[in-house]
Amino acid sequence: MNRLSTLIEAHPRATDIHITEGGPVFLREQGALYRMEPIPELLPELEAGLTAEKKTIWEQGGTIDGSFSTGGVRCRLHLYRSAGRKAAALRLLPALDHLPPDRDEPWMVRLSACRSGLILITGPAGSGKSTALARFVQILAERPCHIITIEDPPEYEFSSGRALIHQREVGADTASFALGVREALREDPDVLIIGEMRDAETMAAALTAAETGHLVLATLHDGSAAGAVGRLVHAFPADRESEVRSLLASVLRAAAAQKLCRTGGRTFLLREILTNTPAVAHLIREGKDEQLLSYMEMGQPPMRTMKQALRQILAEETLSPEEAEQLRQAAEA
Repeated sequence: MNRLSTLIEAHPRATDIHITEGGPVFLREQGALYRMEPIPELLPELEAGLTAEKKTIWEQGGTIDGSFSTGGVRCRLHLYRSAGRKAAALRLLPALDHLPPDRDEPWMVRLSACRSGLILITGPAGSGKSTALARFVQILAERPCHIITIEDPPEYEFSSGRALIHQREVGADTASFALGVREALREDPDVLIIGEMRDAETMAAALTAAETGHLVLATLHDGSAAGAVGRLVHAFPADRESEVRSLLASVLRAAAAQKLCRTGGRTFLLREILTNTPAVAHLIREGKDEQLLSYMEMGQPPMRTMKQALRQILAEETLSPEEAEQLRQAAEA
């Protein structure tokens, strides 16, 4: 993909590329979109890289998701149509080795030592959830265990070292996230990585996997760690709420909510953390989710709210008043 590699190399700070047939190219850098001249060769390059199966689906008018590497950069691809024209959205995934260390790496290492349970990573699109999961996989891969990921599509590529790693793609290797989790339970896993929990069926499979002695890491779309608890519970019918709350209180190890703020040429990760202490488990079991935030504020580190995460960064970093205000707005959004 010569044209795409050249474009990425020329714009190393780009996080997203948007291409529309017959239209200009747009790049997202530091959160803002920038318009460029059309590059007609880009869409044919992307189509040429599709597998035969995906090419058939695409030609029949469907949307297609995929991932690939070009020029040393990992890309997530979504092909679709708009007003009859072909279009593509590419997310450029940063190489983990090129990113600064995660401030919460000691927390990640401690959680990765768990042999069972559920770890939730939540946040809006583009908040670094995939990168956080990838960091967990890197840590887990240092021990002899069987890691199975279920993704749509696979984003980061992992090599088996001490750990045996199998990456399964929804649509190609399994029919759905829920089925992929159930199938994985017959594949002797130690760790399951679920790229996204979108429905109650997947959530139920994840809870079962955690309950039966596996370590499960999964992402949700929610703005807060406490909200992720409610989102998971309320995905089920009301008559199952007590059962689901009891199970979640038992298997949850931690929930983290993330936001990325790009300002002044730098990127800051705001992360709040809910740890499932006995007091937190009691609140979850009793349906008192509104009190979780207070326990997070009073909890022992690394438990913290988004506001506390903001104060930590403001105390440790040298920021201009404008940068500090942008961070405050991001934390409160």
